[in-house]
Amino acid sequence: MNTFITQNISAIFACLLVSSTTAAQSTDRMVHRVGQGVEFEVTADGLAAIRNGDRELAHGGLSVFNAERWFSKQPGPVVADKVLEKRFERIDDRRARVVHIMEDVTCIFEYTVSGEDMTVSVRVENRHPSAAVDVTGLKGLEFTFAGRPEGWMCEQHISYFQAHGLELCHPSHFSPIGGSYAQDGVVGVGVSPWRTGMARTLILWDYTDWREGKRETLPSRRLLYFIADKVPPRGAKTFDLRLRVSPNTDWRHLLTPYREHFLATFGPVRYKANYRWIATDYLNHSQAAVSPENPYGFHGGHRRIDTTEGAAKFCDTVIPALRDGQGQGIIVWGQGGDDPRGAMYRPDFDILPPEVETQWSTLAERFAAAGLKLGVCTRPRHMAVRRDWNKDQIIDINPDDPGHRAMLARRFQNMIERGVALFYLDSFGSSFEDVKLMRWLREQLGPDVLTFAEHQCDAILPYSGGYSETTLHAGADPARYRLWSGQRQWEIYEWLVPGSQMASRLYQIQGKPSEDIEPPDRWFFRHRVTPMVPVNDFRRAPEMPPLQAEFLDGPSAWKQHD
Repeated sequence: MNTFITQNISAIFACLLVSSTTAAQSTDRMVHRVGQGVEFEVTADGLAAIRNGDRELAHGGLSVFNAERWFSKQPGPVVADKVLEKRFERIDDRRARVVHIMEDVTCIFEYTVSGEDMTVSVRVENRHPSAAVDVTGLKGLEFTFAGRPEGWMCEQHISYFQAHGLELCHPSHFSPIGGSYAQDGVVGVGVSPWRTGMARTLILWDYTDWREGKRETLPSRRLLYFIADKVPPRGAKTFDLRLRVSPNTDWRHLLTPYREHFLATFGPVRYKANYRWIATDYLNHSQAAVSPENPYGFHGGHRRIDTTEGAAKFCDTVIPALRDGQGQGIIVWGQGGDDPRGAMYRPDFDILPPEVETQWSTLAERFAAAGLKLGVCTRPRHMAVRRDWNKDQIIDINPDDPGHRAMLARRFQNMIERGVALFYLDSFGSSFEDVKLMRWLREQLGPDVLTFAEHQCDAILPYSGGYSETTLHAGADPARYRLWSGQRQWEIYEWLVPGSQMASRLYQIQGKPSEDIEPPDRWFFRHRVTPMVPVNDFRRAPEMPPLQAEFLDGPSAWKQHD
């Protein structure tokens, strides 16, 4: 070991001995037993064991590593793969300090037990003179459950992360919920990031054996924790993790620390949900429908909102059904018709053909007079740029760019000034960048404008409602509805963000429904999901008032149901 490392070790432990008020009582381990038989043991290896009664639930320790290799096949130069020196200090019967020295990194861990929870706080000091640690990882703790564990547990092979990078970290489509829990029917483990702020994190339950047919049945998992928050060269950062171990295996109990972290990070809901049903309609047809008589490729009839007759028919078709059915409004897709430059539902959603622009005031005035809302489809994360003379391509906007944000705000404001109060957010909602953008956008929109994101993670729900689609598997045994966003996920989202909203339309019926199957709108309301009803299925509208009276306590509150 070189002189520089030796001198640093001596200095660190001199400080620890001076600062500790219980140094004389230090031993080589701290063992703390929680009520109902859960026991934590900390040694110089870190969190060396967790026991539940007479059974060892976890063993191994915890250490830091440079996790860049998990997310790139070309890891950075900071070496932090082997502990060269380690030291343990027992502060009292609930707290211990552990120091690990590696080639380029020094880690000072503090372990604190409070009830069923253990907080792991590690200060990572990067001694490398020129290179940062882009992703810090914690590893070393292996759990062995009584049987195959169940819960909210992300698992995936390292090659998947190397191929897709940090976009898989929470918040993302892969990791839509930042906390995690696992339970075997006897004991449960909740895992939560702690005091991370707006940073990408990932809790991973790695298989101990990746052989096909073996991994799915094993009771053992390796716990990994990643924080994508750069530690600069010759700099330091502190990262925290909280573990809850309990014989109470209810997911709410195990995820309670995560909910505390979540509210501190993302806050409560920022919009006034309205749970009444919403109508939907798709106005644009295709380029094949374009003709001199239909220059924008709309569907026919009431969907020809580029004509006086069509706009009037739209209002005459939609308004009575919404008014009599006590709905709140309609969201339309393709309000600008079918654009010859492509991009389907356009990011420049406020740009309307002149003929549509002319008729829009009729729509807005008649809906406002009926006390109903108009809504449109948007793509807030994207912009269209020319790919060639005939076609556009779509690129992402930068949520950190003030110019990009101002452009987006103008688009929304243009539509709000046209009387729009509902927005569907296409191709949006499940990424870290989407969360940052939506948090800013919500500040501009205020609480009264409702938005519905196509893809959700928990962190988007404080700022926007979610949109999903639902399949009725009528031919299954038993027959069932499937919410595409995930019924358990929505249950967790709603628990994390009270007052949030999910809306869904019945997209598909597979098989022939029996007469005794639960109607879709009752299923939606029973699961606290706002029904979205296509105009061509308005036969369902008369059933809405009694359902809403049964399940809603006013537009913005649910009644308590078993």
